[in-house]
Amino acid sequence: MFINEAESYSAAVRGNIGDGDFILADHLKRDEENGYQVTPKGNTVVHVASLYGHSHFEAEVLKITPALLCCQNKKNETALHIAANEGHTEVVRVLLAFLEDHNTKEKLTTMTDASGDTALHKAVRSQHRDVVKLLVKEDPEFEFPPNHAQETPLYLAAESGFHDALINILESCKKPTYAAGPSDRTPLHAAVIQEHKDRKFMLFAVSISNLS
Repeated sequence: MFINEAESYSAAVRGNIGDGDFILADHLKRDEENGYQVTPKGNTVVHVASLYGHSHFEAEVLKITPALLCCQNKKNETALHIAANEGHTEVVRVLLAFLEDHNTKEKLTTMTDASGDTALHKAVRSQHRDVVKLLVKEDPEFEFPPNHAQETPLYLAAESGFHDALINILESCKKPTYAAGPSDRTPLHAAVIQEHKDRKFMLFAVSISNLS
């Protein structure tokens, strides 16, 4: 039975890897181009599965078409960007596992979208603690520089009072970027301006100032 593009994306939305006449692996193996079809927004089935949190679907697709790992949509987002933004921890875990298993020309965690955001920027901004932990642990040597709005993940954590992210970045990243953010505000300035009352949070914010 011929499986058209619409059915492929419907399977990604539902996380369906096999049901009746539809077998995802057979569909992908039948024609190499099937895995690379995109929506009008440039999303592959891996992007779509990331949006809906289907880690098992991701794993099945990437076993057959690992190059989709680093594909970017029209906003330059990878599947990791989307999963990090949505807080789908298991999807992030699967994507990072494939990063270790396959040689990629670009390090997935360092890739930026059209706004200059890495996946860590997305996870911090959306306040997904477990995703932040995974991403920081994956690449502790990377400095995670500012995006186009001059926001580093450290700055975003301080500005929003995301205490757990601040701890993870400071304790795990070997070279966190302390650069000033928008309007030349440092992470410490951002924390003070937002009037965070948590004493422990402020102590960590002050430690940023001392280290920078």
